[in-house]
Amino acid sequence: MLFLQACSKSHDNKAAGAADVTNRLNFIIDDNRFNFSAFNAGLSRTSYRLALAGAGPYTVLLPDNNAFINAGYANDQAVLTESAALLGNMIGYHITNGTWELDKLPFAFNQEIESIGGAKLYVTRWVKNGDTVVTINGARVLSYNLQASNGLIQVLNAVLQPLVHQKLTDAIAADPQLTFLNVALERAGMKGLLAGEQVYTIFAPNNAAFVAAGFTSIDSINGADSAGLRSLLQYTMFPGRKFVYDYILTTGVTGITQQAMLNGDNITVTLVKSGVDYTGITVSGVGNAAGIAIQKANVLAGNGVVHIINQMVRENQ
Repeated sequence: MLFLQACSKSHDNKAAGAADVTNRLNFIIDDNRFNFSAFNAGLSRTSYRLALAGAGPYTVLLPDNNAFINAGYANDQAVLTESAALLGNMIGYHITNGTWELDKLPFAFNQEIESIGGAKLYVTRWVKNGDTVVTINGARVLSYNLQASNGLIQVLNAVLQPLVHQKLTDAIAADPQLTFLNVALERAGMKGLLAGEQVYTIFAPNNAAFVAAGFTSIDSINGADSAGLRSLLQYTMFPGRKFVYDYILTTGVTGITQQAMLNGDNITVTLVKSGVDYTGITVSGVGNAAGIAIQKANVLAGNGVVHIINQMVRENQ
């Protein structure tokens, strides 16, 4: 009888061990082809696939297939042909050590957690119209706490942009859309401001916005009055970190709110609806006849957030 009991226990342990292995994060992601195939394609080209087959625990912040399509990846093959370096950075930014039950965090904005590589992510948990909403870097969590034997999966509606630059000045200098802004910040004596420890959010005018405002070349920016440029740029930024979805969560039933800027004046932020849901914002200054759409939202730096716009926010009529 003792022999039979020992055999039975050994068999049970092996079965439990096999179940544990086949229920790990890598298998669950691979099995859910309908929703997770794009992420799985990226994962397959990184070392993180082996990590998610290990003991963990890990939490995977997993953009679904629609999120990858919205990020410009038409299908799994498009993900597979992305550069290995970019995929490694992208996939790693969506994995954290430990189990994070995001729907149990405090009700607060932009609570810091870290990716497996140590880069910061910002989690908001808030109530909007009676519904509890969780966002990560402004991306909404669609499904919570999908269980694996070695961790959890949280499903997102957007692909997170990895934190590449620690300073806003570096993020701006690295973006070819923002060449004119980079020069304008230098001319206005404001680069040091955005290279410090203070956190800022910037509605960053791209090159086309500067051209439309009369700055037709780099030389025209370098020849402009530095004080005038400083006033112009102070109306594009404010202290603090704010993602687009933060406005959706905090704006009332009118769908319109005011944002105080660095120069002390306000811009108007208007929520944009798609169907029954708010999905974005426009911004306008006193001198703008219509709202300005965000061309690229939630570009994260270590000391702030950049939202790229294609018109200048105007302070005067």
